[in-house]
Amino acid sequence: MAACADLVLAVDVGTSSVRAMLFDAFGNVSARSKRSYSTHRPAPNREEQDADAIREITYRAMIDCLAQSPAPEQVGAVCFSSQLYGIIALDATDRPLTPNIIWSDSRAEPQAEAMKAAGVQARLYPITGCPMDSIYPIAKLRWLGEADPQLFWTARRFVSIKEYVVAPLIGDWVVDHSMASATGLFDIHRRCWLPEALAAVDVAGQRLSRPVSGTQGFRLIAGSPLAVCGLPDRVQIFLGGGDGPLANLGSGASSPGAVNIDLGTSGAARCTVALPTVDANGKLWCYCLADDLWAVGGVVTNAGNAYHWLGENFGGAGGGPHDSYESLDRVAAAIEPGAGGLFLLPYLRKVRSPYWDGRLKGAVYGLAPDHNAGHMARAMLESIAFDLRSIIALIRRECAVHDRLALTGGMAMSPVLPQLLADVLGAEVFAPDNAEGSIAGAAILGLFGLGVLDGVDFVGKPRPGRSFTPQPPTQARYDRVYSDYLRVVDAIRAIDL
Repeated sequence: MAACADLVLAVDVGTSSVRAMLFDAFGNVSARSKRSYSTHRPAPNREEQDADAIREITYRAMIDCLAQSPAPEQVGAVCFSSQLYGIIALDATDRPLTPNIIWSDSRAEPQAEAMKAAGVQARLYPITGCPMDSIYPIAKLRWLGEADPQLFWTARRFVSIKEYVVAPLIGDWVVDHSMASATGLFDIHRRCWLPEALAAVDVAGQRLSRPVSGTQGFRLIAGSPLAVCGLPDRVQIFLGGGDGPLANLGSGASSPGAVNIDLGTSGAARCTVALPTVDANGKLWCYCLADDLWAVGGVVTNAGNAYHWLGENFGGAGGGPHDSYESLDRVAAAIEPGAGGLFLLPYLRKVRSPYWDGRLKGAVYGLAPDHNAGHMARAMLESIAFDLRSIIALIRRECAVHDRLALTGGMAMSPVLPQLLADVLGAEVFAPDNAEGSIAGAAILGLFGLGVLDGVDFVGKPRPGRSFTPQPPTQARYDRVYSDYLRVVDAIRAIDL
Protein backbone atom coordinates (compact mmCIF):
# COMPACT_ATOMS: atom_id res chain seq x y z
CA MET A 1 0.00 0.00 0.00
CA ALA A 2 1.23 3.49 -0.85
CA ALA A 3 1.42 6.34 1.64
CA CYS A 4 -1.93 7.22 3.20
CA ALA A 5 -1.55 11.01 2.97
CA ASP A 6 -3.56 11.13 -0.24
CA LEU A 7 -7.18 12.19 0.08
CA VAL A 8 -10.11 11.52 -2.23
CA LEU A 9 -12.97 13.89 -2.81
CA ALA A 10 -15.91 11.49 -3.06
CA VAL A 11 -19.14 12.79 -4.58
CA ASP A 12 -22.53 11.11 -4.45
CA VAL A 13 -25.20 12.50 -6.78
CA GLY A 14 -28.29 11.03 -5.14
CA THR A 15 -32.00 11.24 -5.73
CA SER A 16 -32.70 14.11 -3.33
CA SER A 17 -29.28 15.62 -2.70
CA VAL A 18 -25.60 15.65 -3.60
CA ARG A 19 -22.97 15.03 -0.96
CA ALA A 20 -19.25 15.64 -1.16
CA MET A 21 -16.75 14.29 1.41
CA LEU A 22 -13.00 14.13 1.79
CA PHE A 23 -11.82 10.62 2.76
CA ASP A 24 -8.46 9.17 3.69
CA ALA A 25 -7.43 5.52 3.33
CA PHE A 26 -8.77 4.64 6.78
CA GLY A 27 -12.26 5.88 5.95
CA ASN A 28 -11.90 9.04 8.03
CA VAL A 29 -13.86 12.06 6.77
CA SER A 30 -12.17 15.45 7.15
CA ALA A 31 -14.69 17.64 5.34
CA ARG A 32 -18.21 17.31 4.02
CA SER A 33 -20.88 19.25 2.20
CA LYS A 34 -24.47 18.52 1.25
CA ARG A 35 -26.91 20.33 -1.01
CA SER A 36 -30.46 19.31 -1.83
CA TYR A 37 -32.58 19.56 -4.96
CA SER A 38 -36.12 18.70 -5.92
CA THR A 39 -37.93 16.16 -8.03
CA HIS A 40 -40.77 17.37 -10.25
CA ARG A 41 -43.90 15.29 -10.67
CA PRO A 42 -45.82 17.08 -13.46
CA ALA A 43 -48.22 14.18 -14.01
CA PRO A 44 -48.91 10.68 -12.71
CA ASN A 45 -46.01 8.27 -13.34
CA ARG A 46 -43.68 11.14 -14.29
CA GLU A 47 -40.69 11.99 -12.07
CA GLU A 48 -38.06 14.35 -13.42
CA GLN A 49 -35.17 16.52 -12.30
CA ASP A 50 -33.49 19.61 -13.75
CA ALA A 51 -30.15 18.35 -15.09
CA ASP A 52 -28.55 21.81 -15.23
CA ALA A 53 -29.58 22.57 -11.65
CA ILE A 54 -28.12 19.29 -10.40
CA ARG A 55 -24.86 19.86 -12.27
CA GLU A 56 -24.45 23.34 -10.80
CA ILE A 57 -25.45 22.18 -7.29
CA THR A 58 -22.96 19.32 -7.52
CA TYR A 59 -20.12 21.68 -8.37
CA ARG A 60 -21.09 23.97 -5.49
CA ALA A 61 -21.08 21.07 -3.04
CA MET A 62 -17.64 19.99 -4.26
CA ILE A 63 -16.28 23.52 -3.96
CA ASP A 64 -17.80 23.90 -0.47
CA CYS A 65 -16.18 20.66 0.66
CA LEU A 66 -12.77 21.55 -0.73
CA ALA A 67 -12.96 24.96 0.94
CA GLN A 68 -13.07 23.20 4.32
CA SER A 69 -9.80 21.38 3.69
CA PRO A 70 -6.67 23.04 5.06
CA ALA A 71 -4.59 21.17 2.48
CA PRO A 72 -6.43 20.75 -0.83
CA GLU A 73 -3.06 19.88 -2.40
CA GLN A 74 -3.34 16.49 -0.63
CA VAL A 75 -6.40 15.59 -2.71
CA GLY A 76 -5.17 13.03 -5.20
CA ALA A 77 -8.48 12.16 -6.84
CA VAL A 78 -12.14 12.91 -7.29
CA CYS A 79 -14.43 9.89 -7.59
CA PHE A 80 -18.17 9.71 -8.20
CA SER A 81 -21.19 7.75 -7.09
CA SER A 82 -24.52 8.47 -8.71
CA GLN A 83 -28.17 7.56 -8.83
CA LEU A 84 -28.81 4.85 -11.41
CA TYR A 85 -31.37 4.48 -14.22
CA GLY A 86 -31.84 8.12 -15.25
CA ILE A 87 -31.67 9.30 -18.85
CA ILE A 88 -31.20 12.74 -20.42
CA ALA A 89 -31.43 13.49 -24.16
CA LEU A 90 -28.88 16.06 -25.36
CA ASP A 91 -28.90 18.13 -28.54
CA ALA A 92 -26.04 18.79 -30.97
CA THR A 93 -24.54 21.33 -28.56
CA ASP A 94 -24.84 18.93 -25.60
CA ARG A 95 -27.69 20.89 -24.04
CA PRO A 96 -30.61 18.98 -22.49
CA LEU A 97 -33.64 18.29 -24.63
CA THR A 98 -35.33 16.57 -21.71
CA PRO A 99 -35.10 16.68 -17.95
CA ASN A 100 -33.33 13.86 -16.17
CA ILE A 101 -36.00 11.14 -16.31
CA ILE A 102 -35.19 9.38 -13.06
CA TRP A 103 -35.48 5.83 -11.75
CA SER A 104 -38.94 6.30 -10.20
CA ASP A 105 -40.50 7.52 -13.45
CA SER A 106 -42.74 4.73 -14.73
CA ARG A 107 -44.31 6.18 -17.87
CA ALA A 108 -42.42 3.60 -19.96
CA GLU A 109 -44.37 0.73 -18.40
CA PRO A 110 -46.35 -0.06 -21.62
CA GLN A 111 -43.13 -0.19 -23.62
CA ALA A 112 -41.46 -2.46 -21.07
CA GLU A 113 -44.44 -4.81 -21.08
CA ALA A 114 -44.54 -4.85 -24.89
CA MET A 115 -40.86 -5.75 -25.12
CA LYS A 116 -41.32 -8.41 -22.48
CA ALA A 117 -44.26 -9.91 -24.38
CA ALA A 118 -42.19 -9.89 -27.57
CA GLY A 119 -39.49 -11.98 -25.91
CA VAL A 120 -36.91 -9.20 -25.65
CA GLN A 121 -36.33 -9.86 -21.95
CA ALA A 122 -35.81 -13.56 -22.53
CA ARG A 123 -33.12 -12.81 -25.10
CA LEU A 124 -31.36 -9.93 -23.36
CA TYR A 125 -31.59 -10.65 -19.62
CA PRO A 126 -28.89 -13.37 -19.48
CA ILE A 127 -26.48 -10.93 -21.14
CA THR A 128 -27.49 -7.57 -19.62
CA GLY A 129 -28.55 -8.79 -16.15
CA CYS A 130 -31.50 -6.37 -16.24
CA PRO A 131 -35.12 -7.56 -16.06
CA MET A 132 -37.34 -5.70 -18.52
CA ASP A 133 -38.95 -2.86 -16.57
CA SER A 134 -39.77 0.83 -16.88
CA ILE A 135 -37.01 1.68 -14.41
CA TYR A 136 -34.36 0.97 -17.06
CA PRO A 137 -33.19 3.36 -19.78
CA ILE A 138 -33.84 0.68 -22.41
CA ALA A 139 -37.58 1.09 -21.74
CA LYS A 140 -37.35 4.87 -21.32
CA LEU A 141 -35.65 5.18 -24.72
CA ARG A 142 -38.34 3.07 -26.37
CA TRP A 143 -40.97 5.30 -24.75
CA LEU A 144 -39.22 8.48 -25.92
CA GLY A 145 -38.93 7.16 -29.47
CA GLU A 146 -42.66 6.45 -29.57
CA ALA A 147 -43.90 9.49 -27.62
CA ASP A 148 -41.73 12.14 -29.32
CA PRO A 149 -39.95 10.74 -32.38
CA GLN A 150 -38.79 14.17 -33.55
CA LEU A 151 -37.01 14.84 -30.26
CA PHE A 152 -35.69 11.29 -30.17
CA TRP A 153 -34.05 11.53 -33.57
CA THR A 154 -32.86 15.10 -32.96
CA ALA A 155 -30.92 14.03 -29.87
CA ARG A 156 -27.21 13.55 -30.49
CA ARG A 157 -26.63 11.52 -27.33
CA PHE A 158 -28.36 10.03 -24.29
CA VAL A 159 -26.57 10.23 -20.94
CA SER A 160 -27.02 9.75 -17.21
CA ILE A 161 -26.80 12.60 -14.72
CA LYS A 162 -23.28 11.50 -13.76
CA GLU A 163 -22.06 11.77 -17.35
CA TYR A 164 -23.65 15.21 -17.58
CA VAL A 165 -21.80 16.31 -14.43
CA VAL A 166 -18.42 14.79 -15.29
CA ALA A 167 -18.08 15.72 -18.99
CA PRO A 168 -17.24 19.42 -18.37
CA LEU A 169 -14.55 18.35 -15.90
CA ILE A 170 -12.68 16.00 -18.23
CA GLY A 171 -13.77 17.12 -21.70
CA ASP A 172 -15.04 13.68 -22.73
CA TRP A 173 -18.28 11.69 -22.75
CA VAL A 174 -17.55 8.46 -20.90
CA VAL A 175 -19.64 6.18 -18.69
CA ASP A 176 -18.33 3.73 -16.10
CA HIS A 177 -19.17 0.05 -16.44
CA SER A 178 -21.30 0.11 -13.30
CA MET A 179 -23.63 2.88 -14.51
CA ALA A 180 -23.80 1.37 -18.00
CA SER A 181 -24.73 -2.03 -16.62
CA ALA A 182 -27.92 -0.59 -15.10
CA THR A 183 -29.31 0.55 -18.46
CA GLY A 184 -30.47 -2.76 -19.94
CA LEU A 185 -28.23 -1.98 -22.92
CA PHE A 186 -24.89 -3.30 -21.67
CA ASP A 187 -23.20 -6.68 -21.90
CA ILE A 188 -22.09 -7.32 -18.28
CA HIS A 189 -19.86 -10.22 -19.41
CA ARG A 190 -17.87 -8.41 -22.12
CA ARG A 191 -18.40 -4.93 -20.64
CA CYS A 192 -19.54 -3.22 -23.82
CA TRP A 193 -22.78 -1.97 -25.36
CA LEU A 194 -24.89 -4.89 -26.57
CA PRO A 195 -25.80 -4.53 -30.28
CA GLU A 196 -29.08 -6.46 -29.95
CA ALA A 197 -30.20 -4.24 -27.08
CA LEU A 198 -29.29 -1.08 -28.99
CA ALA A 199 -31.22 -2.34 -32.02
CA ALA A 200 -34.30 -2.90 -29.83
CA VAL A 201 -34.50 0.86 -29.20
CA ASP A 202 -32.99 2.18 -32.45
CA VAL A 203 -29.99 3.75 -30.73
CA ALA A 204 -26.54 3.46 -32.29
CA GLY A 205 -23.64 3.03 -29.93
CA GLN A 206 -22.24 6.39 -31.05
CA ARG A 207 -25.19 8.09 -29.35
CA LEU A 208 -24.07 6.70 -25.99
CA SER A 209 -20.97 7.49 -23.96
CA ARG A 210 -17.85 5.37 -24.24
CA PRO A 211 -17.75 2.68 -21.50
CA VAL A 212 -14.67 2.75 -19.25
CA SER A 213 -13.53 1.21 -16.00
CA GLY A 214 -14.60 3.16 -12.94
CA THR A 215 -10.95 3.31 -11.89
CA GLN A 216 -9.59 4.64 -15.17
CA GLY A 217 -8.09 8.04 -14.41
CA PHE A 218 -8.83 11.27 -16.31
CA ARG A 219 -7.22 14.67 -15.93
CA LEU A 220 -9.08 17.78 -14.88
CA ILE A 221 -9.11 20.04 -17.93
CA ALA A 222 -8.12 23.70 -17.85
CA GLY A 223 -11.06 26.00 -17.36
CA SER A 224 -13.26 23.33 -15.75
CA PRO A 225 -15.64 24.34 -12.93
CA LEU A 226 -13.13 22.94 -10.39
CA ALA A 227 -9.99 24.46 -11.85
CA VAL A 228 -9.94 27.34 -9.34
CA CYS A 229 -10.32 25.22 -6.18
CA GLY A 230 -6.66 24.72 -5.38
CA LEU A 231 -6.56 21.11 -6.54
CA PRO A 232 -3.09 19.94 -7.58
CA ASP A 233 -2.26 19.41 -11.24
CA ARG A 234 -1.81 15.68 -10.61
CA VAL A 235 -5.42 15.20 -9.42
CA GLN A 236 -7.21 12.38 -11.23
CA ILE A 237 -10.93 12.09 -11.96
CA PHE A 238 -12.44 8.62 -11.60
CA LEU A 239 -15.99 7.89 -12.66
CA GLY A 240 -16.47 5.32 -9.87
CA GLY A 241 -19.80 3.52 -10.10
CA GLY A 242 -23.51 3.48 -9.45
CA ASP A 243 -24.71 4.29 -5.96
CA GLY A 244 -26.27 0.86 -5.41
CA PRO A 245 -23.28 -1.36 -6.20
CA LEU A 246 -20.88 1.06 -4.52
CA ALA A 247 -22.81 0.73 -1.25
CA ASN A 248 -21.44 -2.82 -1.02
CA LEU A 249 -17.89 -1.50 -1.04
CA GLY A 250 -18.67 1.35 1.33
CA SER A 251 -20.36 -0.95 3.86
CA GLY A 252 -17.49 -3.43 3.89
CA ALA A 253 -19.47 -6.04 1.94
CA SER A 254 -16.78 -6.22 -0.72
CA SER A 255 -15.89 -9.92 -0.76
CA PRO A 256 -17.89 -12.49 -2.77
CA GLY A 257 -20.88 -13.66 -0.73
CA ALA A 258 -21.09 -10.48 1.36
CA VAL A 259 -24.52 -8.79 1.40
CA ASN A 260 -25.34 -5.13 1.90
CA ILE A 261 -28.82 -3.85 2.66
CA ASP A 262 -28.97 -0.17 1.80
CA LEU A 263 -32.06 1.77 2.87
CA GLY A 264 -32.38 5.40 1.88
CA THR A 265 -34.96 7.02 -0.40
CA SER A 266 -35.29 3.61 -2.02
CA GLY A 267 -33.68 0.41 -0.81
CA ALA A 268 -31.92 -2.70 -2.01
CA ALA A 269 -30.27 -5.91 -1.00
CA ARG A 270 -27.13 -6.85 -2.96
CA CYS A 271 -24.61 -9.65 -2.83
CA THR A 272 -21.08 -9.18 -4.13
CA VAL A 273 -20.13 -11.93 -6.59
CA ALA A 274 -17.01 -12.85 -8.55
CA LEU A 275 -18.90 -13.77 -11.74
CA PRO A 276 -21.98 -12.33 -13.47
CA THR A 277 -25.01 -14.03 -11.90
CA VAL A 278 -28.62 -14.11 -13.05
CA ASP A 279 -31.59 -16.28 -12.11
CA ALA A 280 -33.81 -18.41 -14.34
CA ASN A 281 -36.94 -16.34 -13.64
CA GLY A 282 -35.43 -12.90 -14.17
CA LYS A 283 -36.28 -11.70 -10.66
CA LEU A 284 -32.79 -10.42 -9.78
CA TRP A 285 -30.55 -7.92 -11.48
CA CYS A 286 -26.78 -8.09 -11.84
CA TYR A 287 -24.60 -5.00 -12.29
CA CYS A 288 -20.87 -4.40 -12.63
CA LEU A 289 -19.22 -3.27 -9.41
CA ALA A 290 -15.44 -3.18 -9.93
CA ASP A 291 -13.16 -4.62 -12.59
CA ASP A 292 -13.52 -8.18 -11.26
CA LEU A 293 -16.66 -7.90 -9.13
CA TRP A 294 -20.39 -7.73 -9.76
CA ALA A 295 -23.41 -7.13 -7.52
CA VAL A 296 -26.54 -9.29 -7.76
CA GLY A 297 -29.73 -8.29 -5.97
CA GLY A 298 -33.04 -6.50 -6.04
CA VAL A 299 -34.35 -2.98 -5.52
CA VAL A 300 -37.13 -1.93 -3.14
CA THR A 301 -38.54 1.24 -4.68
CA ASN A 302 -40.67 2.05 -1.64
CA ALA A 303 -38.51 2.52 1.46
CA GLY A 304 -37.52 5.86 2.98
CA ASN A 305 -39.72 7.71 0.50
CA ALA A 306 -42.79 5.77 1.65
CA TYR A 307 -41.85 6.09 5.33
CA HIS A 308 -41.43 9.85 4.93
CA TRP A 309 -44.79 10.04 3.14
CA LEU A 310 -46.42 8.27 6.06
CA GLY A 311 -44.84 10.67 8.55
CA GLU A 312 -45.85 13.76 6.57
CA ASN A 313 -49.45 12.70 6.10
CA PHE A 314 -50.31 10.66 9.19
CA GLY A 315 -47.58 11.15 11.76
CA GLY A 316 -47.85 14.86 12.37
CA ALA A 317 -44.16 15.34 11.55
CA GLY A 318 -42.88 18.50 9.96
CA GLY A 319 -39.61 19.34 8.26
CA GLY A 320 -37.63 16.91 6.15
CA PRO A 321 -37.34 13.14 5.96
CA HIS A 322 -35.10 12.98 9.04
CA ASP A 323 -37.82 14.60 11.18
CA SER A 324 -40.43 12.20 9.80
CA TYR A 325 -38.23 9.20 10.50
CA GLU A 326 -37.68 10.23 14.11
CA SER A 327 -41.36 10.86 14.73
CA LEU A 328 -42.43 7.51 13.27
CA ASP A 329 -39.63 5.58 14.96
CA ARG A 330 -40.81 6.80 18.36
CA VAL A 331 -44.35 5.53 17.89
CA ALA A 332 -43.30 2.35 16.05
CA ALA A 333 -41.00 1.37 18.93
CA ALA A 334 -43.98 1.19 21.28
CA ILE A 335 -45.77 -1.42 19.14
CA GLU A 336 -45.29 -5.17 19.48
CA PRO A 337 -43.90 -7.16 16.52
CA GLY A 338 -46.66 -7.99 14.07
CA ALA A 339 -48.26 -4.54 14.35
CA GLY A 340 -51.38 -5.93 15.97
CA GLY A 341 -52.34 -7.84 12.83
CA LEU A 342 -52.11 -4.76 10.60
CA PHE A 343 -50.55 -5.06 7.15
CA LEU A 344 -49.49 -1.98 5.22
CA LEU A 345 -48.29 -2.59 1.68
CA PRO A 346 -46.07 0.48 1.04
CA TYR A 347 -46.30 0.43 -2.76
CA LEU A 348 -46.75 4.12 -3.51
CA ARG A 349 -44.48 3.83 -6.53
CA LYS A 350 -44.22 1.11 -9.12
CA VAL A 351 -43.11 -2.14 -7.52
CA ARG A 352 -39.85 -3.65 -8.69
CA SER A 353 -38.19 -6.44 -6.69
CA PRO A 354 -39.25 -8.97 -5.68
CA TYR A 355 -42.49 -8.89 -7.73
CA TRP A 356 -41.82 -6.70 -10.83
CA ASP A 357 -45.58 -6.15 -11.01
CA GLY A 358 -47.00 -2.77 -12.02
CA ARG A 359 -50.50 -3.82 -10.92
CA LEU A 360 -49.49 -4.08 -7.26
CA LYS A 361 -50.65 -0.99 -5.35
CA GLY A 362 -50.36 0.28 -1.81
CA ALA A 363 -52.92 -1.12 0.59
CA VAL A 364 -53.87 -1.38 4.25
CA TYR A 365 -55.36 -4.65 5.48
CA GLY A 366 -56.61 -5.61 8.93
CA LEU A 367 -57.30 -2.07 10.15
CA ALA A 368 -59.19 -2.00 13.46
CA PRO A 369 -60.29 0.67 15.96
CA ASP A 370 -57.39 -0.15 18.29
CA HIS A 371 -54.78 0.67 15.68
CA ASN A 372 -52.98 4.01 15.67
CA ALA A 373 -50.10 5.78 13.91
CA GLY A 374 -47.62 3.55 15.71
CA HIS A 375 -49.19 0.44 14.22
CA MET A 376 -49.06 2.05 10.77
CA ALA A 377 -45.38 2.91 11.19
CA ARG A 378 -44.49 -0.54 12.52
CA ALA A 379 -46.44 -2.25 9.74
CA MET A 380 -44.63 -0.21 7.08
CA LEU A 381 -41.20 -1.07 8.48
CA GLU A 382 -42.20 -4.73 8.61
CA SER A 383 -43.36 -4.62 4.99
CA ILE A 384 -40.01 -3.23 3.86
CA ALA A 385 -38.25 -5.97 5.83
CA PHE A 386 -40.52 -8.68 4.38
CA ASP A 387 -39.74 -7.60 0.81
CA LEU A 388 -36.02 -7.62 1.62
CA ARG A 389 -36.45 -11.15 3.02
CA SER A 390 -37.98 -12.26 -0.29
CA ILE A 391 -35.11 -10.69 -2.25
CA ILE A 392 -32.44 -12.28 -0.07
CA ALA A 393 -34.16 -15.66 -0.42
CA LEU A 394 -33.83 -15.29 -4.20
CA ILE A 395 -30.15 -14.35 -3.84
CA ARG A 396 -29.49 -17.41 -1.65
CA ARG A 397 -30.74 -19.65 -4.46
CA GLU A 398 -27.96 -18.34 -6.71
CA CYS A 399 -25.11 -17.51 -4.31
CA ALA A 400 -23.42 -18.65 -1.13
CA VAL A 401 -24.26 -15.79 1.22
CA HIS A 402 -22.35 -14.74 4.35
CA ASP A 403 -24.18 -15.06 7.66
CA ARG A 404 -23.73 -11.40 8.60
CA LEU A 405 -25.52 -8.71 6.57
CA ALA A 406 -24.30 -5.10 6.44
CA LEU A 407 -26.87 -2.32 6.81
CA THR A 408 -26.31 1.23 5.50
CA GLY A 409 -28.33 4.24 4.39
CA GLY A 410 -30.35 6.89 6.17
CA MET A 411 -32.77 4.38 7.68
CA ALA A 412 -29.90 2.40 9.21
CA MET A 413 -29.78 4.95 12.02
CA SER A 414 -33.29 4.02 13.12
CA PRO A 415 -33.53 2.73 16.72
CA VAL A 416 -36.15 0.22 15.53
CA LEU A 417 -35.29 -1.04 12.07
CA PRO A 418 -31.93 -2.86 12.52
CA GLN A 419 -33.28 -5.24 15.19
CA LEU A 420 -36.51 -5.65 13.25
CA LEU A 421 -34.50 -6.67 10.18
CA ALA A 422 -32.43 -9.16 12.18
CA ASP A 423 -35.62 -10.79 13.49
CA VAL A 424 -37.38 -10.86 10.11
CA LEU A 425 -34.31 -12.05 8.16
CA GLY A 426 -33.13 -14.51 10.80
CA ALA A 427 -29.57 -13.25 10.41
CA GLU A 428 -27.07 -11.00 12.14
CA VAL A 429 -27.33 -7.42 10.93
CA PHE A 430 -24.28 -5.18 11.30
CA ALA A 431 -24.70 -1.41 11.05
CA PRO A 432 -21.33 0.35 10.76
CA ASP A 433 -20.94 3.48 12.87
CA ASN A 434 -20.29 5.28 9.63
CA ALA A 435 -23.54 4.47 7.84
CA GLU A 436 -22.23 5.90 4.58
CA GLY A 437 -22.43 3.33 1.83
CA SER A 438 -22.34 4.70 -1.70
CA ILE A 439 -20.12 7.72 -1.12
CA ALA A 440 -17.67 5.64 0.93
CA GLY A 441 -17.63 3.13 -1.94
CA ALA A 442 -16.71 5.93 -4.34
CA ALA A 443 -13.89 6.96 -2.00
CA ILE A 444 -12.58 3.38 -1.94
CA LEU A 445 -12.54 3.13 -5.74
CA GLY A 446 -10.76 6.49 -5.94
CA LEU A 447 -8.12 5.41 -3.42
CA PHE A 448 -7.74 2.09 -5.23
CA GLY A 449 -7.36 3.87 -8.55
CA LEU A 450 -4.62 6.02 -7.05
CA GLY A 451 -2.81 2.97 -5.73
CA VAL A 452 -3.27 4.10 -2.14
CA LEU A 453 -5.29 0.96 -1.41
CA ASP A 454 -4.28 -2.54 -2.46
CA GLY A 455 -7.91 -3.78 -2.44
CA VAL A 456 -11.44 -2.44 -2.44
CA ASP A 457 -11.77 -1.74 1.28
CA PHE A 458 -10.49 0.86 3.70
CA VAL A 459 -7.43 0.14 5.83
CA GLY A 460 -8.04 -1.01 9.38
CA LYS A 461 -10.59 -3.76 9.86
CA PRO A 462 -12.80 -4.68 11.60
CA ARG A 463 -15.04 -1.66 11.35
CA PRO A 464 -16.74 -0.31 14.47
CA GLY A 465 -20.50 -0.53 14.53
CA ARG A 466 -23.61 -2.02 16.09
CA SER A 467 -24.51 -5.69 15.73
CA PHE A 468 -28.06 -7.05 15.99
CA THR A 469 -28.83 -10.77 16.30
CA PRO A 470 -32.23 -12.45 15.93
CA GLN A 471 -34.31 -12.89 19.06
CA PRO A 472 -35.71 -16.44 18.75
CA PRO A 473 -39.28 -15.77 19.99
CA THR A 474 -39.62 -12.68 17.81
CA GLN A 475 -38.02 -14.44 14.84
CA ALA A 476 -40.54 -17.29 15.12
CA ARG A 477 -43.39 -14.78 15.31
CA TYR A 478 -42.15 -12.97 12.24
CA ASP A 479 -41.91 -16.25 10.33
CA ARG A 480 -45.67 -16.59 10.79
CA VAL A 481 -46.41 -12.95 10.02
CA TYR A 482 -44.24 -13.11 6.89
CA SER A 483 -46.29 -16.04 5.57
CA ASP A 484 -49.48 -14.05 6.18
CA TYR A 485 -47.96 -11.01 4.49
CA LEU A 486 -47.23 -13.02 1.34
CA ARG A 487 -50.86 -14.16 1.27
CA VAL A 488 -52.05 -10.55 1.53
CA VAL A 489 -49.71 -9.50 -1.31
CA ASP A 490 -50.94 -12.37 -3.49
CA ALA A 491 -54.55 -11.37 -2.81
CA ILE A 492 -53.91 -7.73 -3.75
CA ARG A 493 -52.07 -8.79 -6.90
CA ALA A 494 -55.10 -10.84 -7.94
CA ILE A 495 -57.37 -7.78 -7.89
CA ASP A 496 -57.86 -6.60 -11.46
CA LEU A 497 -59.35 -3.10 -11.50
